[in-house]
Amino acid sequence: MARRRKKLILEDPNLDITPMIDIVFNLLIFFMCATKFKTTEGFIMCFLPKNRGQGSGTPTIDLNEVRIKLLWYGDDGKPTNGDAGYVVVKIGDENYNDPGHFERDLRSTVPEKSPVWTAIHDKLNAFKAGYKGKSDKGLPVIIDARKQVPTKYIVSVLNEVVRAGIQDVTFAAPEIEY
Repeated sequence: MARRRKKLILEDPNLDITPMIDIVFNLLIFFMCATKFKTTEGFIMCFLPKNRGQGSGTPTIDLNEVRIKLLWYGDDGKPTNGDAGYVVVKIGDENYNDPGHFERDLRSTVPEKSPVWTAIHDKLNAFKAGYKGKSDKGLPVIIDARKQVPTKYIVSVLNEVVRAGIQDVTFAAPEIEY
């Protein structure tokens, strides 16, 4: 007897891949959250000067620089670190006011009318006229103010430096106590 072969009907398998996609996304999110990227330690963003080349490493010192000191004097007339005190402006060894002058003289709040600021301006002009250094910017001025000195006096000194036409102005770092 001859057997009859059944006709095979090929059906496309119906696979549900939704759970597999869910697992893949869960793994992806897990690895994104659990990954720690190593940061570069000790890396500082800086740019070296391009116009100088390699030098001897020794900075040039201009002996003609002017240092303006704003000191904080106590009631006894000596420098102090206390809260109560008075501002004294010095260029070199020359005092331009005595302790308490700014508090007694009401004209000192307007720099153009105070004789202290006028004297500082005249002294800076004299230094600028006699400058024989090699700096391209001209006479270097360093403003050295103690931390107790109110900012208005530092700004007044800076105004006088700018009024004198001086371009090379720097501020000294605060003193470190040993």
